This record gives sequence, C-alpha cells and structure tokens, in this order.
Amino acid sequence: MLDYLAIGHISKDVMADGRGVAGGTATYSALTAQRLGLQAAVVTYCAPEDEHLLAVLLDEGVWVHVKHSPATTTFQNSYDEAGNRAQVLTAQAASLSYDDVPELWRAAPIVHLGPVAQELPSDLPAMFPGCLLGVTPQGWMRSWGQGGRVTHSAWPVPNALHDLPPGALLILSVEDLGHDERLIDHYAGLASVVVITQGGGDALVYVEGRHYSRVPAHQAQSVDPTGAGDVFAAALMVRYSETGDLLLATRFAHAAAAHAIGGVGTSAIPAREVLNSQF
Repeated sequence: MLDYLAIGHISKDVMADGRGVAGGTATYSALTAQRLGLQAAVVTYCAPEDEHLLAVLLDEGVWVHVKHSPATTTFQNSYDEAGNRAQVLTAQAASLSYDDVPELWRAAPIVHLGPVAQELPSDLPAMFPGCLLGVTPQGWMRSWGQGGRVTHSAWPVPNALHDLPPGALLILSVEDLGHDERLIDHYAGLASVVVITQGGGDALVYVEGRHYSRVPAHQAQSVDPTGAGDVFAAALMVRYSETGDLLLATRFAHAAAAHAIGGVGTSAIPAREVLNSQF
C-alpha cells in the first residue's frame, strides 16, 4: 500500500567534477519517507538517457512513475563560505499534471507537492482534498532568465498557494522569501499549518495564521546542505501524520535534516532507527 506520494521533477544536479546525480525535492523527500519505514512513490518526468538517475530511488524500494521528456531538469549548484547557494538551470523537463498521477496513487494518505522549476500547475493542490497535503513551494518561487541563473521571487506562480485545502501544510524557508521577514505574516496565513525554516536557526510554526511556536534547530556539521529542506519537510509530514503533534514533528524534522547534511547528497538521510534514539 502506498503511504507517501511525492510529485515533482527528479533533477540532475551537476557536480563540480561534471557528474550528474539525482536531486530535487521528490528525490530527497521520497527517500526520507522510505527510510522512515513508509512506502514512498514519485511521479516525475525525465529524458530516457537520464533514467539511470532513478536508481537511487528504485534501489531502496521507492516506486517511480516516470514519463519521458526531451530533457531532464538540470541544475548546477555552488555554495559560498556562508552556505548560500547559487543555481543555474541548464535544462527543463516537461510539466506535470494531475493526469500524470496513476489513478491508484491519487488516494495516498500523504501527498507532497514539491516543484523545483515551476513544473506543477497552480490548481494541483485542490486535486488532493482528502489527504495530508504538504506543499514545499520553492520551485514555484524560482525564476530564471537568460543564462539560467536562478533567482527567488517572494511571489509564487499566480494562484499556486491560494485556496489550499483545509489541513494543508505549507513548508518553506526564509531563503524562499528572499530573507524578507516582512513577508512572513502573509505566508503564515496561506495554510492551516505553516512552518518556516531559517537554516540553522529556529523554525517558525504558525497555526491558522497565528504564531504558535519557535522550534530550535539541531546543531550539526554541514558537509552538503543540498536537500536539507526537503528532508525536513518529509520528516515533518511523516511524524505529524503519525502523532498529530506539530511541535514533536518539527523537532523530529530538525533532527532528520541535521543528519542529512552530514553526508554528500542523499547518503546521510537517516533511517527510522537512527532517529528513534532521540525520540
């Protein structure tokens, strides 16, 4: 039985040595759910010559429904000494739609919408009213111009975050907001539960538009911060679905993300037994 469905592009992240590795919210979040003991699945597009990227998911038992596209969404990522990321989008896969989701998967109890480059339609959240819906809007809040240099826009794809279903979780970072704290109150009112991360700082938790709590991050030595927010979001959704305890779920998510950044790529995303020692 399917427990966790991630919808969004598997990306090809080009490393400094020119290698392409699997990235994107769908990759990191589905692997997190799978290692936490759930059956995860991904719906994505990629080019036939890049299907080898899916092995990181398939080898761990994640179900993958892939549609072919002339290109795979491809990023070149670099980080400065402060951990700030610079991205260049060099290729983009075809857009996804609700019709691309296998019918039997549409009833998954947890659905995670994780666009990376505006590949999901703005009406997609409304298609999943009966589940625990988690939305990480980063890919709706990215734009790029000539040369593919990615920038953040505080205002997402029109209507993408309007009228989210009751009970939806919106999970984003201050980086997504361009570090403009004046926008926090606006985003806090867009979903029943909103969690805003601040890198290694506190996560800000809002319920029904009101500030609910601050949850401190776990201290960690960062080897590779790529995907940390996706691991955080997936762990939060999984633990919240299990306990209904939002603050416990946020602490659990911080712990998962702290482990994940301790290794390169997806290698350090923790298994359930690793986190059970802390919770």
